[in-house]
Amino acid sequence: MKKQFLIIFKTMFITCLAILMMYPVRAQKGIQGITQDQLRQINEIVKPLKDLIDKQLNEDKTGNYKAYLEDLKKLNSLENAKDRSALSNKILEKYSDFFKSIWGEARVDERAYQARIRKVFPDATGNLIQFESFLNFSINYSLFTGTTVRSPEAPAPNKCLDVCAIAAGEITGTAGLISGGGGAYGNCYLRTNSWGAAVAKSELYGYLRNNITIPGTLPSDNRKLHVKKTYQLRQEATSFAAIGFGYSETWGRTYQSSEYLLAMSPVVYGITKISFKSMTEDYLLQKKDVAKSIFRTYAGTFAFVFSANWCYTDCGSISWSICEE
Repeated sequence: MKKQFLIIFKTMFITCLAILMMYPVRAQKGIQGITQDQLRQINEIVKPLKDLIDKQLNEDKTGNYKAYLEDLKKLNSLENAKDRSALSNKILEKYSDFFKSIWGEARVDERAYQARIRKVFPDATGNLIQFESFLNFSINYSLFTGTTVRSPEAPAPNKCLDVCAIAAGEITGTAGLISGGGGAYGNCYLRTNSWGAAVAKSELYGYLRNNITIPGTLPSDNRKLHVKKTYQLRQEATSFAAIGFGYSETWGRTYQSSEYLLAMSPVVYGITKISFKSMTEDYLLQKKDVAKSIFRTYAGTFAFVFSANWCYTDCGSISWSICEE
């Protein structure tokens, strides 16, 4: 029976790697997410350790590992992000001592593994990695991508628009096999979420556009546009390893900023990270560039064999105006 299980496991693992290589590398300006080649290198680094840990877990007589897998199945069945977050925290607390015991028996040289994993990434990204127990890690960074240019004494605006009253939203993307995701938008919020359980890739994109046309909504002339935005940005990313492993990554992006969050559990157990920020933007745009004033969100996961990964980015309480100068 064990031999049959190992054959099935290896077949699924090879299938996962083959599926992974089918996905093109994203080229999002300003966002340097994890690439397929980096995933392959991380897998090669931790594979001997994961094989050892998996052997220990398959020989577990306490029932904890079996219960852990059942809880991950339950987590993967939840649709509400708040429920996922609550259960993720319970799982992390419930099995902490059990996995510490398994990890201790393996006598892992964590510093050596951490150094090798950091080298997989460019120095600027590798230095941002925050490791936790069991080699689980996260990457969280911000990029300022726009330029604030304000007139010293701007005249009274000729026309001012409340963008939230006219904004147009859209959710696009794909989810394969046992994965999913979606999102929501309205006046005035944007949310994108994603989850993956087994041999699955899920990528969801959200857009909230200002829906201003020039000429049309505003006349085509040389006057500049004064853009003001305030909003609450909340991001959460969770990753649990089981019979395989995976990751979750999510970002939010506007004309001026990019906020990226990744969580990955490459060997065992899990990690969850939350980021919450109050954002403010105040800048000028040429009328021809009005479409650059936009909200974009992304939520993506990948699962090797069986794991539990989910994430979201939520832009809420948005106040957004565009005025002629």
